[in-house]
Amino acid sequence: MLDTYFESPKMLAHLSAGPSGPYMDGFAAWLERSGYDLSVAVRYLRAAAHIGHFTLEQGGTLANMDLLAFSGHLRTCRCPRPKGGRRNHHTIYGARRYREYLVAIGVGQCGSTPESQNADPAIIVEYQRWLRKHRGAAESTVRLYSRDAADLLTALGDDPGRWDAKGVRGHFLDRASKCGAGTAEKLTTGLRAFLRYLSARGQCQADLDLAVPAFASWRLARLPRYLTAEQVDSLIAACDGSSPGRRRDRAIILLLARLGLRAGDVGGLRIGDIEWEAGMLRVSGKGRYQVRLPLSQDVGDAILDYLACRTPTRECDHIFVRNIAPYRPFKRGDGVSSAVKCAMKRAGIVSPAKGAHVLRHTAATQMLRHGVPLDQIGLVLRHRGIDTTACYAKADVNLLKEIAQPWPEALS
Repeated sequence: MLDTYFESPKMLAHLSAGPSGPYMDGFAAWLERSGYDLSVAVRYLRAAAHIGHFTLEQGGTLANMDLLAFSGHLRTCRCPRPKGGRRNHHTIYGARRYREYLVAIGVGQCGSTPESQNADPAIIVEYQRWLRKHRGAAESTVRLYSRDAADLLTALGDDPGRWDAKGVRGHFLDRASKCGAGTAEKLTTGLRAFLRYLSARGQCQADLDLAVPAFASWRLARLPRYLTAEQVDSLIAACDGSSPGRRRDRAIILLLARLGLRAGDVGGLRIGDIEWEAGMLRVSGKGRYQVRLPLSQDVGDAILDYLACRTPTRECDHIFVRNIAPYRPFKRGDGVSSAVKCAMKRAGIVSPAKGAHVLRHTAATQMLRHGVPLDQIGLVLRHRGIDTTACYAKADVNLLKEIAQPWPEALS
């Protein structure tokens, strides 16, 4: 596979003879499958050979390459055949991709050491397993709740049986005084969830979760932030074009604006989730709660247009992938929100909220204005309670004017 990128017999012999030699052909094939351009792949292959020689000189092995030390070495590198620029950013990026490849084939180790991978106490590890299995929590939620639980353990000690309400309340007030309102709300939820988990297992006092103070926040106090119909049309028009990137963004925005999906829902969509003959879309959101939503004609056409020009990926069946190599699906909903933000900037839309979630609010508001009952809107948005959907009732000001009662005049 190396002869696809190099013609010189001397260079081929150099790459094959070094410490990285046994894996260079496989790495070259991996780069090709990932969609890297020829010039980039050449630099990455040179970087793989470079870090192989460096690791050997340092007395290490390919299983535990030190990228930090290699980065420091590049500042004063005097190796005879780096051939990619000693300080070129491709060199360190290529080394990272090479380590990623070695990890994928079972040769290398992840950047964190085995000790740091198991640094969490056993009680936190069990809590994480419980969140995934019994609550269906997303990895982002698991990380957030685990962080709050670990901070509580550090502050109050490793034995939850000795915790009391005063200590729990003091820890919360100390943390809440150093963060914003949104973070404090999440802290309340995370701490209560952890304390309920411990209480159910008999590891702490019963009802200790009640010691976490309620944070002053009224769910229906704010108006939902959304775009007007004209702004949505401008946003969709900003994605016109034949390039894969524009077609991808158009399909993403239509899914968000028509069906009210979350960014994570869109990023996790797979080709098998679309029932083309039935015109339905299967979506699995928070808590593994799966529903089937109707797929409108314009949304289906936009997805087909994107799939027709999308760079083929052999190793995943996700619908939406990155526009640059490596062509991988989005790990989280952040990539989807970034695509929406870029489209809003192209369209010149000024909005108090940017990202994918504003289109979810927009979809709900438009459904309400077209006469869709709140309970059905809640089904589409997959809300667990009608109270969550009720906030959209305030968005239809014209309807509220019809039912508003006149203010009585003061009696003399």
